[in-house]
Amino acid sequence: MRSWQAPVEVKVTAGLLVGLPVAWALLDLIPVLSAGSGLTIFRMPALALLLGGVVVTGLAVKMGSARIGGLVVAVVFALLHAFLLLAAALWWNKLFSGLSFAGYGYAFVLLNSMPLKRHILGAQA
Repeated sequence: MRSWQAPVEVKVTAGLLVGLPVAWALLDLIPVLSAGSGLTIFRMPALALLLGGVVVTGLAVKMGSARIGGLVVAVVFALLHAFLLLAAALWWNKLFSGLSFAGYGYAFVLLNSMPLKRHILGAQA
């Protein structure tokens, strides 16, 4: 199997933009299974996974607009997790929201890094 030829920064960004929503959905399984909460709790993780998947696909095919879209996705979901951190009542939700805030912030930084710009733009960066 051929591996994806990209810098580490691109792979870490892709992992964050897809992995954080998956972890969020897994964390949301706790209230669904224990308290009988509805499935509408999965709307935001599903949206984050969809948008993150679109950005990762754009990074894989080297679309120039994927970087800008990734910056927007990272900022929106970092702010969302910052607000969730302030509003959460349970300690594990606070912990997860804080870590997700940091993860989206790190993805934002990596989307501005020169290796990622060179991956997308080539010699023009």
